[in-house]
Amino acid sequence: MTADGADWRRARAQVPGAQAPTGVEVTPLTGGTSNSTFRVVTRDGAFVVRLHDPLGTDLGVDRRREALLQSVAASAGLAGRVIAADPAGRYLVSEFLDGAPWQPGDLEDRTRLRQLGERFGQLHSLAAPVVTPLDLEALLERHAAHIAALEPAAGRLFAPQVVSAREILKRQADAGRAPCILHGDPTHSNFIGTPPRFIDWEYATVGDPLADLACLLAYYPQILPHARILLDSCGLAARVPLSALQALVSVYRLASDLWWRRLELARRHPPPAH
Repeated sequence: MTADGADWRRARAQVPGAQAPTGVEVTPLTGGTSNSTFRVVTRDGAFVVRLHDPLGTDLGVDRRREALLQSVAASAGLAGRVIAADPAGRYLVSEFLDGAPWQPGDLEDRTRLRQLGERFGQLHSLAAPVVTPLDLEALLERHAAHIAALEPAAGRLFAPQVVSAREILKRQADAGRAPCILHGDPTHSNFIGTPPRFIDWEYATVGDPLADLACLLAYYPQILPHARILLDSCGLAARVPLSALQALVSVYRLASDLWWRRLELARRHPPPAH
């Protein structure tokens, strides 16, 4: 998607100051896999406009949940303010956060990793609003079924992994940790500045506080030796054994593998145009 068309015009109309005839700067931003994102600078400030790919819904995104949870995090200084969220889910306008995005190497710095864990602890301590949570088990099964229908061999490969993930998620649920706000996609490019704030809340949900750490470690297995730093700095070390975190990492590694395979198949087998 580009900075034109009906969705762009609707989104731009929600940007403070963008109605001025001059002095508006629009710059494409990189980093997304399916959406189109732009930095829009006006006399009223700097903002982010994100145009959404409809595929996001199939991949587990809930736009209303995203906007609500980002707004709660923003009120605590952990995210950019939501300026406008399209009721139909076509776009999101939010405050642009100044600061350098993290690099993969930052996650191997023990000091920065501790800062990140503390930020997760702050996020997880916020009062969580009532939302429909992401059903990870159902999402894994849906992804696996879709993949199996198009690639039976891949489906047979993933099937036992989904069964194992279901058992791990059941054990985690039985642990009884209080649900909290989760960012849901803790990749390095979604951490801005020091101490970090979070951007890109597409997969935000309410659930087990261990999930953000497990997802992070699934994305970056090289930092598994520092897992105890994360547990300690986010306040979970006294309540969660390392083995529980390691088990949940395997679930999020599977979720990532299925997500990427589903995205690849969607690009190779796009739905028919209407």
